[in-house]
Amino acid sequence: MTTSQWTRHLRPALAGLDVYDIEPLPAKARLAANELAEPWPMEVVQEIGKRVAQIELNRYPDTSGRKLRALLAQRHGVEPDAVVIGCGSDELIGFLLTALGGRPSEPSFLVVPTPTFHMYGHAARCRGIGVLEVPLTEELELDEPLMHEALDVATGAALCFLARPNNPTSSLWDAAVIERLIAQHPGTVFVLDEAYTSYAPGSTLWRAGLPDNVVYMSTLSKIGLAGLRVGYCVAPPALRRPLNVVRNPYNVSATSQAIAELVLTKFEGVQKAMLTRSLAARQKLVGLLGKIPRAKVFPAHANFAVVRLDPAGEATRVAEALAQRGVLVKDASALPRLAGCLRVGVGTNAELDVLAKALAEVIPGYGADAK
Repeated sequence: MTTSQWTRHLRPALAGLDVYDIEPLPAKARLAANELAEPWPMEVVQEIGKRVAQIELNRYPDTSGRKLRALLAQRHGVEPDAVVIGCGSDELIGFLLTALGGRPSEPSFLVVPTPTFHMYGHAARCRGIGVLEVPLTEELELDEPLMHEALDVATGAALCFLARPNNPTSSLWDAAVIERLIAQHPGTVFVLDEAYTSYAPGSTLWRAGLPDNVVYMSTLSKIGLAGLRVGYCVAPPALRRPLNVVRNPYNVSATSQAIAELVLTKFEGVQKAMLTRSLAARQKLVGLLGKIPRAKVFPAHANFAVVRLDPAGEATRVAEALAQRGVLVKDASALPRLAGCLRVGVGTNAELDVLAKALAEVIPGYGADAK
């Protein structure tokens, strides 16, 4: 079969990139997606249903989500124009790369630690932007000297994404290191991605008057609203208009906007209680993983924990065996610095009980030498 002539116009870089598409699987314990597993109470669900029934589905939503932006701006003590919302953080990542990565006379680069959130590098490569990856230390912390070196070498470093806590490692990187990186590289825009900061109370780097080369980014996905796909960022003045120029109008649905507004105004207390239960469940999860013989459990600051098994190939075997029992975890062993590691999400108490039973079935000596 002859290849269509038009295919020559496809970006060459796309051929080497993977498609992110995970088939939904039935599970007794879904611990692979970094969600808030705690369910919303029925009275909240019913209120959401009433609110959705009021939406005119035949009408477009607000072009930029003014009411929702005003609510988020109030939380951060900024004017609504500083806030840009997107279809999850993923869309915002695309906005930032599109707005800041397009000078043909000076090739732009993205600098990121590795491993970190996959979509930073993927979105950059889709746009033909170079990616310079800086390995974390063996303890999964930022390597400050290497980060400075990378930012110096990549003089076209338009962006540097720093996820804190980090996915997939659950690390809470040293705030002082991040502040020094920002201060010493004013020609690069640093994106502080605090998607998981609700699981590390008191750790946020947000403050009024952040340097003008800093974008603060977060999401509602990790705090019980993953189905809405609502992310947001607080941008410095010079970046607000460019982000809105590249943002498609009506990019967040009327349904997502309405539900988010309702939850943020009426059910904040319920949401906080759900997060509190999830933090207690994380402690339980860390204890369960600590019962695996010869395992190393890394400090957990997000809604998941990372455990290194011995020998390294054991991680893949255990992940597959757990999946056969309806327990879904993430085999992270192919990622840099995570050889032999599993990433396990914080589930409900019931899901963690299922996990404990499954671990005892698939790991010889489970719990025998628990510390």
